[in-house]
Amino acid sequence: MPEDSRSEATGPSTVSGADDVRTRVLVSATRHVESVGLSLGLSGALIEQLSSEAGVTAKQFSRVWPTPDAFLADLFCELANQARDDHADSQTLLSTWQHLSMRVDELRSGEGRRRVLIDIIRTAAQYNFDVVTASNKWRTYAALSTTIMSWPHAATRTRVIDALRASELAFVETMESFYRNVLPTVGYRLKPQFHGDYQPFVVAAASVIEGLGIVRATVPALVESHFDFVTDRGDETWSVAALAFVGVVDAFIEPDPDFNVQEAVARLSGGIDVTPDPDPDSGY
Repeated sequence: MPEDSRSEATGPSTVSGADDVRTRVLVSATRHVESVGLSLGLSGALIEQLSSEAGVTAKQFSRVWPTPDAFLADLFCELANQARDDHADSQTLLSTWQHLSMRVDELRSGEGRRRVLIDIIRTAAQYNFDVVTASNKWRTYAALSTTIMSWPHAATRTRVIDALRASELAFVETMESFYRNVLPTVGYRLKPQFHGDYQPFVVAAASVIEGLGIVRATVPALVESHFDFVTDRGDETWSVAALAFVGVVDAFIEPDPDFNVQEAVARLSGGIDVTPDPDPDSGY
């Protein structure tokens, strides 16, 4: 590797250099994890490889991370933070809203609203199972979530868990905002027992899809099964993920007796914001 010719002096330029080293090595390490998977161990040879790929010398590396465990702690937090951006697919949420705008007429009857709700659920559940839980970033996030509890150093374990918690809460807030917008628009609401709190519903729904994503590694034939149902619109094919998702929805959601079709149409015409509302009491 190239010799490190940087000055030993401390100051703003040194801090800036350390930040640059940190960023470059973490980018290199993140790519490595996405390619080969997550490991709780780190060999000297791998550190040298990641540093070389990042254009960083051993001395530069050791200035930022005096021990491999310190580097792993930063890497795990970086992986958790990146999951915050990918956990909720905003483009899919917007596509759902666009789909609703093409089915306005069906919202005028209870049967039509149920069809629209079921179609959204079936499509979204299957997409999340097929695409989101199959992505390298999600698999890394899931592996980190399940293995970090065995990390021996309490301070590092707490720091990574805090990063994972922040990522999970960001996902919950995004999905809560989405459901607060979409469900009332298709004529549904949370059951009164949940007192307007969508977060338990979000967590339960996500757990179904993500749990099936984990189990798929061991029993793919069972998890990827599909079943045909006869409906008034003809035969429909349902996945295990979609069927399980509907079960969660029906446990938390019910038809809204005060549904106003005209207000729903106006909302569909006005668009939707899928970002979290900083004031949960501000309404839809």
